[in-house]
Parts: sequence; structure tokens; C-alpha cells
Amino acid sequence: MNRLVAIIVLLLPGIALAAEPIFVEAESFTTSTDGWKVQENRQTRSASMLNTLHGAVGDPSGVAQTSVTISEAGDFRIWVRFLHHKTRRGPFQLAVAQNNQTVGSNHFDKEPLPNAFNWDYVWDYFDLTLPAGTVELELSKTDQENCSPYVRHVDCVLLTTDKELTPNHLLYGPQTFLRVTLDDVYDNPVYIHIFADHYHAPWYQHFNLSKAGTKPGLRPALDERLVGGEQTPWCNITPMLYQDSGAILNITARHHYAEHAPQLAAKLEFASAPNEDSIVRTMQFDCQPNGLVVVTPPDLTTEEHRSRLMRDAEFAEATGKVADAMDWPTFGKKPESIPFFVSATVGGYDTEVDKAVSDREWKTLDYFGFSNRDKSYIGGLWYMHDRSFCRPDIEKMKESAATKVDKFVQSGKSIDDIAYCMLMDEPTGQPASFAAADEAYHEAFRNWIKKLGKTPEDLLVADWDAVRPVPESERDQSPALHYFTQRFRTRALGDFMAIQRGILEEAYGRTLPTLVNFSDGATYHANFYGQGVDYFELLDSDDQNALWSEDWANGASSYQCGAYNVDLMRAAARERGQTLGHYLVAHAGRKPWDIKLKGASETARGIRLWKNFSYGVSWGSHEGGPTWKSHTWYSKPEKWIANAEVVREIGGAEDLLLSSTAKPAEVAVLYSSSTDAWTLGQNYAFGFNRMHTWMALAHAQIPVDFVSEQQVEKGLLQDYKVCYLSGPNLTSAAAEKLRDWIMEGGVLYLSAGAASHDEFNRPLATLDELLPADREPLQVLQPFLNSGSYLHILQAQDVVTAGEQELDVLSVQQRQSARSGSEVLATFKDGSAAIVRTDAGQGSIYSAGFLPSLDYIKQALVARRDLQAAQVTAEELATNRTDVPTPVLDLKEGEATTTGDSRLERSDNPWEYSADVRELILQPVRTASITPPLTCNVPLVDAVLLEGDSGAVIPLANYTLAPLKQVDFTLQPAQPITRIESIHQGELNYHTTPEGKVHFSLPLDSSDYVQVFYR
Repeated sequence: MNRLVAIIVLLLPGIALAAEPIFVEAESFTTSTDGWKVQENRQTRSASMLNTLHGAVGDPSGVAQTSVTISEAGDFRIWVRFLHHKTRRGPFQLAVAQNNQTVGSNHFDKEPLPNAFNWDYVWDYFDLTLPAGTVELELSKTDQENCSPYVRHVDCVLLTTDKELTPNHLLYGPQTFLRVTLDDVYDNPVYIHIFADHYHAPWYQHFNLSKAGTKPGLRPALDERLVGGEQTPWCNITPMLYQDSGAILNITARHHYAEHAPQLAAKLEFASAPNEDSIVRTMQFDCQPNGLVVVTPPDLTTEEHRSRLMRDAEFAEATGKVADAMDWPTFGKKPESIPFFVSATVGGYDTEVDKAVSDREWKTLDYFGFSNRDKSYIGGLWYMHDRSFCRPDIEKMKESAATKVDKFVQSGKSIDDIAYCMLMDEPTGQPASFAAADEAYHEAFRNWIKKLGKTPEDLLVADWDAVRPVPESERDQSPALHYFTQRFRTRALGDFMAIQRGILEEAYGRTLPTLVNFSDGATYHANFYGQGVDYFELLDSDDQNALWSEDWANGASSYQCGAYNVDLMRAAARERGQTLGHYLVAHAGRKPWDIKLKGASETARGIRLWKNFSYGVSWGSHEGGPTWKSHTWYSKPEKWIANAEVVREIGGAEDLLLSSTAKPAEVAVLYSSSTDAWTLGQNYAFGFNRMHTWMALAHAQIPVDFVSEQQVEKGLLQDYKVCYLSGPNLTSAAAEKLRDWIMEGGVLYLSAGAASHDEFNRPLATLDELLPADREPLQVLQPFLNSGSYLHILQAQDVVTAGEQELDVLSVQQRQSARSGSEVLATFKDGSAAIVRTDAGQGSIYSAGFLPSLDYIKQALVARRDLQAAQVTAEELATNRTDVPTPVLDLKEGEATTTGDSRLERSDNPWEYSADVRELILQPVRTASITPPLTCNVPLVDAVLLEGDSGAVIPLANYTLAPLKQVDFTLQPAQPITRIESIHQGELNYHTTPEGKVHFSLPLDSSDYVQVFYR
């Protein structure tokens, strides 16, 4: 059987084939039990014909069978394709039998395959001599055991005597053909180059079309090229097209791979078979410059699929008509000084399309007011030896920088208009195990330790030879080395970034905000070291001048956690004032209200470089998925106004935004990176308690700053009145400073186990004599190793009563006995002290034997889920998942409509937070009589006061998720004011009291910016 000819083979039991290879879809196997079932879901989208035979659950002894006929005995290679994951095993057996006698068998997926990625389908094989005649194939579960429901997806089987054959399931489904006829404009020979951009891995492929037909690779032979008027044969392009999603075909005419023809003038004929009668679409075009993008469906067998075969110009014109008719916002303005880019590909993948197409797309994009036409950004020099940050390839970096500068200058752009340099997308600190095995890391680690002024004795080792990075498996044997290794993961990355910055600034001749995009792991794990990036460590260096992250907030309890991540960035930049940049994630199901909230809350906390992600265009990039179901917002006109409003709100307020900052708060959350180092992979509950303590403060409009351990050691806590600490570890030096701060009048709130161990995980007694209670060892009752949206699975381990309010004890508990003179503020079910307070020196300490902010967020999550008629499943209770596809906060699309609450449709955030629990968390703030300079009468309205010399600006974000007819504010301005303006409402009326306080009100939809102008 010719592997390049279209064949559809779905073998049922007993069907004979006279030729090989023999291809069998696994779903054609039959079974009499529930141990194997045909599946079509997210895990099967890369499977052949989008189905698998799934054997993870059901009858453990269940088998599935089919038969094939071998026309001639021979030595066969039997290939099996199945879903692969590096850590989740779903082993199964394929047995081959004849006349009820087993001829041979093999177990698959008992071990991970090298060079295979998670969630990819892989081929594996065994060799077997088979007799002629009918043979039976039987699938069974290894050791008759079930497995994780995410694996044991068996896709297909291929039997072949060709040991050189590379199996490809695409050749055994519907086939698609293309014939190209060149216009008579090419005197010099050309070929058609197709760059196939796919919607999932493997992402990219190069093909060439010529007299020889379709070939993989960059170019055909010289004698296979075409001149004007010539035609290719029918070319089978099926290998370019994935069965679930097709491909984006970037088509150019080229003389050589690096030499494009001036134009692409040709006729394309698409067909379902290699003949004239099967042609389903003809495209005639003359593209100048030379480039055409054609979105191609998986096949051309149905009318629905054929309707999806479209070229770039068709998308551009249809989208443009919608944009031209849109009622665009007129308030505010396009930003001039705050760069606000959008991730937009007006063209294909490195394919410049016809000018009429690009002009139409730019006209559409210009309605939004982004900076892409006015400003630029550049990329980095991510070159290293042996994949090690401690082995930078400086020579290659310099060569690349020179090339980049030349190309940039030739483009006609101005170096002065470069807004930032993005070195890399989503890097992480390299694993501790990698650092431990790399000698370059050892040397750099020792040099860094010496620079810190530490000695081997400080690291609890005998000599400098013993000073080295250690893997996490050695954390208990080498606790000091473990702690510093975790910190050095960030430092090594930062040093590698700094080298690139120096080379780029020398090449471009100017200082550039130089950064990478850090994924928001601080939100996902509530732990810096989940991705090996500690913002405080990174920015504690003169070599770093900018920081950038993103607000995916995938799996977060609320998209407001994106603002939590930004507040960490702001705190890390406090001492050196680094520029903060951010991706505003506006696609992948993000709703207009949530997009607006994120933009305002993150601007309030210091973002002054923006890039919206991801516009599209849907036909120009795989981002967002196939055009007919793309989640890029180019394809979502219902989101256009929200995205335009975010830009115009920031532009309208940018003068004050650029000259104003949040003044130091009176409330601090002490961020313990040492806790992150020691709870990594153990329990993330402490980090989520810290996160949602911040959220409770934000909901009450209490200004709050994060302060790191090193900042506390430097005395930066001195001017704060209240400090919250969550997590068992605290550096000894920070603990000493914290003790002094309490004695001088500070109010400290400790949650369960806080400050009980030092950075080397040794018992820490620095605060013990000041505590209001004798604390017993911390009990970990239900470790939590997932993201915030799963906090609802935490089960109540005890109940806390505070007045009439009851809270659940979640994840951990610490029993404590109140000391004489202390005040018990809340009790556990057995009457013992849950929250205790006492005076200490001129200050005071609160000690909570649980994590109260976990109950605050859990109640809100459960309230939302109850409205969606959601149930906590046994699987969710039993499993803390960290590497499966992230769940959305809504259970199923459309399910929310049964509840009648429009907020479920408006946003993915929870909103029903307990005011009583919030006030319990805020008790130290209330007791300390902290009065913020800005107050608001509606909780959950995020209102941050930013002050400057000429005025103040207040970004507002409405997390109540319902339009508010009137929100009342009271402001204590730094100077007398002349007027107050809202971006949405215009000039506002206000009243000034004899004490100088200013009262004003306004209606609030999702977001707004209030500008206060001084005299």
C-alpha cells in the first residue's frame, strides 16, 4: 500500500487486507465490559479521527479485541499509538494470537519515553513474526489495574513489514490535494514554499511544491522548479493538516529558500481527490508583496469543512465591515506616553501578505488605539552553552545583537521609539537538580555566597568545597545549602539576563527596560519557587531595571489574583524603582468585565508598560486555535469595546498616572521567601492564606504593601503599624528586626505556625517570649498542592467561633494555650484558644491557630459553585492535581443560565465574600485605628489612591460584579483641590469638610479612573 495515497481503513473483525501496512483504529476493537470505552474529549483531540479506546477505569480485567488477516507470513513491526505523560502511567498490553494461541505480546507505557512531551500521542512498537491467516489483537490492562483517568488512551495500531516506515496516522484518513498553476510572470524558476502553522504540537512544518509534487523540507531540487505558466501535479497536502484542526498554510513563491519572488501570482485548486471532478475551491490571486495565508480545515469531505477553507483577504474584509459599523468609545484617549501594545500578527508566520490585506487589517486595529504603529519592542539573546544560565554564549550574543541592530535600522524604525526589550517568554529558574549537576553553577554559586559575605560555617558545611547547589532531595541533609540553592535559582537567571542587557544596550546605544515575561507562578502556586523566580531576589540588583509578568491567573480563585501578582512586583521594585510591565490576557474565554477589572487593578499597582494578549489575527497565528472556534478576541467582536475602553481609560489618565505613586501604606504583609523554599512541593496553603489576606485588605480598601524578609532586615518595616505573617519560616535576621518593631509599637498578626522556624528550617524562638499563647507543634491535616480555584476541596478539620461568626479550620491547625493576661478572641470547637492577643512592649501580637483567609476565599468559591449547581467530586477530594489542563471557574458553558444571576455570565470571579470573616481578618487594622486617606462605602470596589505633585488618580475596579448606581468616597487630599473628573462621567461634584476631607460620588460599572487635580 503506497503511504502517500489516500486510504481510509477502519478494520472490523474479520476484514481481510491483501496488502500492508495494516492500519486499525483502536475504537474499532470490541469489548463486552465497561473496562474499555470509545472516548472523544480534550485528551483525544490529537488522536486519529479524534477518538481513542480508553481503558483507565471500569472493569480492571476487561479486554478489547479485533482481528485482521495477514495475507503473507513475515516479520512484522507492530506499532501502537497512545497518549503519553511523563509522570502518569497507564500501562497496557497488546497481545497477538492465532487459533486461541498467543503468538506474542508487549506492554506499553510502563515507563516514560525519552524526548516525548506530556499529553502528546506517541508511537511505540514491538517486532513479531506472524503467520498468514486471521490473527486476533487483544488489548488488556497491565496487572489488571486501573489508572489515572487522563492516560491509557489507545489510539491506533499499525502492522507493517517495512522496518524503515515512520508511522503517520494522517495517511489513513480523508485526503486533501492541491494543484498550483503559476501566472505567466516568472521568467526565473520558482517553487511554492508552504510553512504549515499548526494549533498544537508539533507546531511547524516546511513543505515545498514543485514539478515533483509535495515534499517535506525547505526546497526542491533545482530541476524540479517551475516557470511562469507551468503547473504542479496534484499534491497531497494531507501531511500538513491535523485531523482535529487542519493548519494555517503560509504560501510564498521562492527562487531559493532565502530569495522570495517579488509577487505571488497563481491559481490554487483544492480537491478531495487528485482529479478535476473533486475540486472544491479555486483561488486566483496576485499578492504583492509575495505572501498568501490560507486557513485549511482538516479535510474537505463535508460542506462545513469546505466552508472553512478561506484566504486572508476574506477574513480581513469580513472583520473590517464589523469594525467599521462599531460604535467605538469616545471618552479618554489613546495613550501617548504609556506604551500599550497588542499581540497582533497582521500577516502570516513570517509571511508578509498582500498590501490590500494588511492595510484593511491595520485599519481595523487602529480603532482600538494601541501603540504598535508608534512604538517598537525588541527581543533578546537567549544563548548559552549546555542549556546552563551559568554558561552564557557571549560571543553568539554579540553576533546576534549586531545582526538585530542592522535589521532594525534597515526597517526604518527609530531606536528612540523602542519601549522595552523582551528577552524571553516565560523562563523559569533552572531546577535545583540541574544546578547541582552543573559545575558552572557550582562556581557561580560559591562566588555569589562569597559576595553575600557568607562563609562555609554560615552554610553549615566544613569548607568551600562543600559549598554547592543541592537538589531538593537533599534539603533535609543540607538545609542551609537548600535554602540558598532556591534563592540562587533566581540569581542565576537574573545574571544571565543582565549579560544580555549589557550587550543589547551597547549595540543599540541606549538604555532599555530589559525584561522577560514571567508566568504568574506566584499566583498559581502562591509560592515563588514553584517556578524558581523570586521577584525580591531578582530586583535586589542594580543590573535589573524592569520586571514583566502576565495575568493569565489560570486556576486562580479570582482574576483579582493578577493584581496580587503585580503588587508583589511593585514591592520588589520599591528600593530601585524598576519599570513594571504586564500582559493583559484578554482572550481564551476572558469576559469583558474581567478584562476591564484586570486593567484597572494592575494599573493601580504600578504597571506602566502594557501588551494586550492576544488579538490575533485569527488567520495569521495558531494562538487561539482554529479560526472557526478561535478564542483570540479578533474573532470576538463582543469583546472589542472592553479592550478599547481599557486603552482609552489609561490614556485619559496617563498624565497623572505617570507622575503619581501609591504612598507607603501603614499595613504590611511580610512575604517569607524562606517559607516558600521549605513548603515547595509540601503544602501551598500558607501562601494562599497570605494571598487572600491581601485580598481581604483590598476588598476593604485598606492600603497594603508586601515587605520581604531582606527588606525587613534592612529596617523597611519601621514605618508600618500592622504586619501580617503567614508561613512557618522566617529568616533569623528578619525575626530579630520584627521583634524590635513589635516592642516599639508594631502590631503583628501570626497565622498558624508562623515564624516557628528559621530559613534553615530550625526551630526559631525569637518571638516566643512575646507570644500571647504557648503554641503546640503545627499539625498538617490536609496538604494542599493545587491552584487557588481548587481551594473549595479543603475539608473543615475543626470550627472556629468568634462571636456569632463561625469559620472552618482548613489544611493546618496549631493548638495553643493562652498565657496569663492574654485575650482570647476566638475558640476552637473544644473551647481552646483559636485566636489570642496580647500586648508586647509598646506593640501587640495576635496569634491564630489556623489560616483564616482560606475560609474567606473558600466561602466565596463555594457560594459561586452552589449557584452553578456544582458538586465537589470524590476525585477532587482525593487528588491534588497540578499538571492537568487548568479548569475554568465556570463548570460548563451555559450552565450558569439556570441560576438567574447575571454575575455568573458577566465574570468568572466569585463575589459573595463574608463581611464578618473579612472583619475578623482586619481586626488588627481596626484596633490600630488605621484610617486610609481614601475610603469607600462599598466593599469589593478596588480603589487605590495614587498621589503626585499636581494631583492624584484613583483607578477603580468593581469586583461586586454588578453595576452600582452610586459609590461614595471620602478623600483626605495631600493638597487643596480644584476639580475632580471621572474618565467615564466627566467632572464630578464634590464637597469639602472643615477638616479638609473631600466627599464625592459616582456611578460605577466595571471600571473607571477618578482624577483629582490640585491647585
